[in-house]
Amino acid sequence: MGIVSGVQATPVENGSLHDGSGILRSTVIIRNPAGLHMRAAAAFAKVAMRFRSEVTVRRQERKANGKSWLNLITLAARPGTELLLEVAGDDAEIAMPILVEALGSTSPDGLETLMS
Repeated sequence: MGIVSGVQATPVENGSLHDGSGILRSTVIIRNPAGLHMRAAAAFAKVAMRFRSEVTVRRQERKANGKSWLNLITLAARPGTELLLEVAGDDAEIAMPILVEALGSTSPDGLETLMS
């Protein structure tokens, strides 16, 4: 994993990303001290929009389009919340580690460097 704003984002390791459905899945803990607030959600959505793959973020029974900051904030994810990130599409293998790092970041500042 790379470093975002000087802090290492560490996803939760939950086994294989592949489940046979063509969807990559990873559990991510929200580490931003303010949770997945508007600015953080907008920054994540901006990163997600750079990929062709479908990006879904789930919290328990709720699901959100990962490319929509408005959908993301409806998850009401506070610090420490466990989210399930799902990525499906032809660039999913490339997108997943970048999106895991972005969603698990402690700050939305500097997320544009993930795409460099």
